[in-house]
Amino acid sequence: MKPELSIKLDYLDDRQNPAEIFEAMAEYINAYRDFGQLLTGSVGFNTDFEFQLNDIEKGSILSKLSALPGKIDQVFEAAFYNSGNDLFDELTNVDITESEEQVEELAADLETSLVENLPQQIADPHIDRQGLATVLDKFSTANQKMKKGESVILKSGGEDGKKCELNTAWRFTGNPKDMFLGETEYKEFEDKLYVKVSVNEGHAVWKFKSLTLEKTFSARIINKDWLEKYQDGLIPPIGPKDIIKANVSLDFYTPQKGKGQPQIRNAKVISITNITRYGGHQYELTDV
Repeated sequence: MKPELSIKLDYLDDRQNPAEIFEAMAEYINAYRDFGQLLTGSVGFNTDFEFQLNDIEKGSILSKLSALPGKIDQVFEAAFYNSGNDLFDELTNVDITESEEQVEELAADLETSLVENLPQQIADPHIDRQGLATVLDKFSTANQKMKKGESVILKSGGEDGKKCELNTAWRFTGNPKDMFLGETEYKEFEDKLYVKVSVNEGHAVWKFKSLTLEKTFSARIINKDWLEKYQDGLIPPIGPKDIIKANVSLDFYTPQKGKGQPQIRNAKVISITNITRYGGHQYELTDV
């Protein structure tokens, strides 16, 4: 079955200014179109993400949408909808998103979700941070047209698809045009790392302490073969005093003056070549 996104708006029976609910639907559709474009770009697709309208139902306002035929592979389209649900689930108990740090966290989690939802991943996803801020601003604008007691439900797939109720009270209060304007310097180098927090299932981020940088940062291990061996128990668990030798890539982000401290962002462990166990024993991984 071709992937499909349903946007359902349940509105109050005695709703004043009923035109506003149709305006809200249009804004949600446009915001999700831009969101789909953001996700498309994150995995290296050079194509436009555009919806076609499949159906409209009365009662509640419900629009059924899918990407234009031939534009996006169905596997990717389904993954984008599932990752979108993960993002909106993350905002369920959040009132306000306003800072670069908050957008950065959402972007990193969204990248992890894409990895989990793309079994045929063609590239490690990278979410444009300012683009995400712009999309969040558009969803927030649509939320402002909803009244207390009304709801917006997203559903991907058919009747048994995953449902996600938007937190229509959530607001984005930052200015996307003023965000992520600092300087970014990309670095790729060999490092020695302590593992502060490991992930024994899935592709979520690990937490490392770098001996080279003398800083702690979060990063995802993008070498899928090594990660699968580790999580399958073929590589003994890494202890807190073990040291791994790894090739790392990351961004040094320096915000504009007065807008925070320099940060490590978009960190990835590209490969792991050696583990020195506490006590001097080594586990060689040069062929990984």
